[in-house]
Amino acid sequence: LGFNYRMTELQAALGVSQMQRLDEFVSKRHTIQERYDLLLNNLPIIKPYQYKDSYSALHLYPIQIDLNKVDKSREQIFNELRENNIGVNVHYIPIHTQPYYRHLGFQKGDFPNSEDYYSRAITIPLYHAMTIEQQDEVITMINKIIK
Repeated sequence: LGFNYRMTELQAALGVSQMQRLDEFVSKRHTIQERYDLLLNNLPIIKPYQYKDSYSALHLYPIQIDLNKVDKSREQIFNELRENNIGVNVHYIPIHTQPYYRHLGFQKGDFPNSEDYYSRAITIPLYHAMTIEQQDEVITMINKIIK
């Protein structure tokens, strides 16, 4: 079905050393997320939902494009952002569309909700060392491409 990606002892040691800074990293991510939430508010997108009784590590910031209000597909927006050096990604490709599962008989249409989400979702950059200037560049380009 897949591969076993066990980490090495060196990777484990590095991870343990970074644990001391985990609260700092997550706090910085929350600051960036709050700014995204504010500055992307007037765009035809759905921002990630955060439950009030939880505290996310915010390892991703996936937005969903409201395709009824935009004259481009998610793929077009994705490509334009990439062409403008914005490191966007897609999380997650519906698993039933992967070759292994297609071989088992799964096909497009089997899970319409996951396919609908995939057709609208783009993960925009969010990392603890991101500067305001870098975030402004992402926001400016999203505004330019979506509007």
